Amino acid sequence: MRLTALAAILTLPLGGWRDDAASASVRHEVASQEPGFERTEVAPGVHAFVFDNALGEGAGVDGTALVIINSDDVVVVDAQGMPVTARRVIAEIRKLTPKPVRIVVNTHWHGDHWLGNQAYRDAYPGVEFVAHANMVADAKAEELSGLDKWRNTGLPAMIADFEQRYAKGIRRDGKPYSTEDSARVRARIASFKWALPGLEEITPVLPTRTITDSLVLQRGERTIVIQYLGRGNTRGDLSVWLPRERVLATGDLLVNPAPYAFGSYLGEWMVTLGRLHTLPAAVIVPGHGAIQRDWAYVDLFVEMLGSTLAQARAAVAKGLDLEATRKAVDLSAYRTRFVRGDSAVAGAFDAFYLAPAVERAWLEARGELDKAPR
Repeated sequence: MRLTALAAILTLPLGGWRDDAASASVRHEVASQEPGFERTEVAPGVHAFVFDNALGEGAGVDGTALVIINSDDVVVVDAQGMPVTARRVIAEIRKLTPKPVRIVVNTHWHGDHWLGNQAYRDAYPGVEFVAHANMVADAKAEELSGLDKWRNTGLPAMIADFEQRYAKGIRRDGKPYSTEDSARVRARIASFKWALPGLEEITPVLPTRTITDSLVLQRGERTIVIQYLGRGNTRGDLSVWLPRERVLATGDLLVNPAPYAFGSYLGEWMVTLGRLHTLPAAVIVPGHGAIQRDWAYVDLFVEMLGSTLAQARAAVAKGLDLEATRKAVDLSAYRTRFVRGDSAVAGAFDAFYLAPAVERAWLEARGELDKAPR
């Protein structure tokens, strides 16, 4: 779980949320809105587990897991947001191979990519957890500091808020619930209640091995490059590159269909993505959302990052404060290209990219980025 993203769910308009459970190919049929996922073999022995909650439509988000089955072991990229969710991926791994998971890469500090570590520790004694050194520092300072508050008071308060609104039948905008609205709220409440015991179960397991540049693993003929190419979505983003298979796992340096920009570094993010772009990837596995088979989505995202930062710099040059900058920055053309008429993506775009990206760009333009909370 990513606590900032979970909090942002409250800003999503009701009409901009949907339950896409029916589209998931792997689904435990429970009444409590457990997230579904789809497994895709992107290269021989390399499987992507893409969760269907990238838009924050339920109790949070879960990062995509990339499972790399080697000659003698398994390497996993990202461990989901709760042990209960990670155990579902582990169950699928065991269907694919009896080989042990020896390394789990945590691409960055957001909890939806590493708070499931304990499930791997319990299932595979001796497993190593690899991350950038900044990831560990930020996980301690940012994610762990808010975890107890979120599971003890934050999520219960969110459940109570939705239950009150459901009982009254009135949306935040004052309009009465439609039949569809009521069904969506019931689904949200069920999803939140499903997540609560999962959050309570978490005993954080931090990475056991840190790197500052790259780590190359050789597994028979397979080379696995765990690399740090610069700051972007966080100051400790790792990506994983399989040169023989031409598969690239980006972590949250890339998220589809609505980017996440909390705590980001827009100027350096563009540079980091440019470095990734030099790799001859045929398959790009984002931290969330649909697998990409070319660079078109990356190029669009880099273009939008550049526009966001340029407009924020122009606003700061005019002496505008943050609220005035929010009004001055116009990303409507990009919003249209990302959203493509989908109200669910529209809500996520506004909450997960537009609001935090403009603030971070404004701070960057003022030279205050490194002083601000992440």
